[in-house]
Amino acid sequence: MERLLEQHVSRANGATLDVERMTQEVLRRLAQRLEETNGRLYEIEVPIGISVRHCHLCQADVETLFGEGHSLSVFNELYQKGYFAAAEQLMVVGKRRCIEKVRVLGPTRSISQVELSQTDALMLGLKLPLAVNGTDPAVAPITLVGPEGVVTLPGKGQGGAFVMRRHVHLNLEVAGRLGVKEGDMLDLRVTGPRDATLHGVVVRIKEGWRPEVHLDTDEGNAVAIRSGQSGILIVPEALR
Repeated sequence: MERLLEQHVSRANGATLDVERMTQEVLRRLAQRLEETNGRLYEIEVPIGISVRHCHLCQADVETLFGEGHSLSVFNELYQKGYFAAAEQLMVVGKRRCIEKVRVLGPTRSISQVELSQTDALMLGLKLPLAVNGTDPAVAPITLVGPEGVVTLPGKGQGGAFVMRRHVHLNLEVAGRLGVKEGDMLDLRVTGPRDATLHGVVVRIKEGWRPEVHLDTDEGNAVAIRSGQSGILIVPEALR
């Protein structure tokens, strides 16, 4: 079974030691980099998470799909504190076929959305836009089937399906050191059997977030990157 954001996660009843060790190493390297550059940053090493197809749900849709009063239960803790892969899974229905056992992520959100790769979209027979979240007017309608009900997300900014833009999670301090704001586009340099620089990594900022880049499975395969590896996040000259 595919694992969602398979990087440094632990079972809900297991230790989070691997996550904490990685977090401490990221913070150590960041502090070292800040010291070397006198507090100014134009590039940093960040961990990369490969994001498998998944859903985010509002509470109303959770109850429609899984039963009245149902709450999401934790399957795996994710790298970002407070986020988890839920035990709940859904069927996503497209025009050509369906994908079963699509994992739900928690906690619940204000609107529901389905994040797929372009390969997933082609398999379903859908033409999906690149977007950052389900409020984008371009997101497409999609139907979800759970054990207790069916929900059709309407699209057009009211929740739906899309291909997630590659993005980076930053906290306020790191974003300030880099001199970037929400929505800025950064570059990501990866090394390995398929060295590449990926442009257009969207900045997302929230207090408490651990620095982390998210790529989808197509992007990860294209540059031969797996969850848990690192890349160099670069502030382009235009933003300096």
